[in-house]
Amino acid sequence: MDEICNENTADFCFEVSSVEEKEDDNYDRTKRAKTSTSFYAHRLVLRGCAPILAAICGSSDSEEECKTHAKVIIDAADKYSIVNLKLEAEAAYVKSTDISLNNAVDNLLYADSRNCALLKEAVMNFLADNHYEAAEKISFDDMPGHVVKDLLIVFGRNSKKDANGTNVDELTSFCVSALRRKLDKWVWKSMDLVRQ
Repeated sequence: MDEICNENTADFCFEVSSVEEKEDDNYDRTKRAKTSTSFYAHRLVLRGCAPILAAICGSSDSEEECKTHAKVIIDAADKYSIVNLKLEAEAAYVKSTDISLNNAVDNLLYADSRNCALLKEAVMNFLADNHYEAAEKISFDDMPGHVVKDLLIVFGRNSKKDANGTNVDELTSFCVSALRRKLDKWVWKSMDLVRQ
């Protein structure tokens, strides 16, 4: 039994980090402390208890595994609040899924139920770009009201574009992918300043 948690014989090590906030009475402020815990796992135990995780860990091409099992990973990451894994799986799912009129509603409702902003945006943009066909072939009767409202906002945003396809009122109509690109640029710029 001692061999199960032994770091020398384990095949994988999972490091789980968390941030704890503690109030510092001496300075009237909150201190944040990052703690991490390591869990060791064996390939056979993972295969029996978590086959998808075992496939991802054992694969040399984890991106392909992430695409293959994206929805399962999103569900698990959502359930256990593993934000980075959920975002990575969602991005892989969006890249690997061809959104069509046949699967748009299912993907939209799934994205809404799991709070997948990137997937929701991709589906809504597809519906906005194909609004005539969508209106003819898709029933929006059972769609939740807040999702219909979000769709109307996307339709309105798309109607506010100039001849170049740029949003006229950019500050009020940023989409998730544009915000992520801006954040990435800001992070890289900040890292360059730190290096100097």
